[in-house]
Amino acid sequence: MADSTTIPRMLTTDDRFSTLRAALDSTGLDSLLATGGPFTLFAPPNGAFASASAGPVEDVLTGDRDRLRALLARHVVGGRVAVGGRPGPRSVVPMSGDTLSLRPAPDGVRIDGIPILDANIQAGNGRIHVVDAVLRAPGSDAP
Repeated sequence: MADSTTIPRMLTTDDRFSTLRAALDSTGLDSLLATGGPFTLFAPPNGAFASASAGPVEDVLTGDRDRLRALLARHVVGGRVAVGGRPGPRSVVPMSGDTLSLRPAPDGVRIDGIPILDANIQAGNGRIHVVDAVLRAPGSDAP
């Protein structure tokens, strides 16, 4: 991938993210992520949206756009957040304004307890980290 490729453009080249791309597009966050940034995107693949904990994909994509935007805002952090290079736990603040916890684990690094499957994918305007589930609001039973 060329370093000038934006985060949304990188997502279009990977079929694992078709649901995320549709969700970002429907909320307008794809336009934000196409700007200079830099941004870090914690990117759940299609399977994360299809899981029971995320709710049916149709509900996620056709439901309340403000609710979907709030959910996706938990996945976007201003700046380039590196994973794995810094020992110990640390916190990051996504666009949603709450705090996410990055912690080392025996199987790698986790964000709010969710495994990061693929870390530090470089884009021209930031980084992508593939996460194993949708990052939901604290204490939320639904996305």
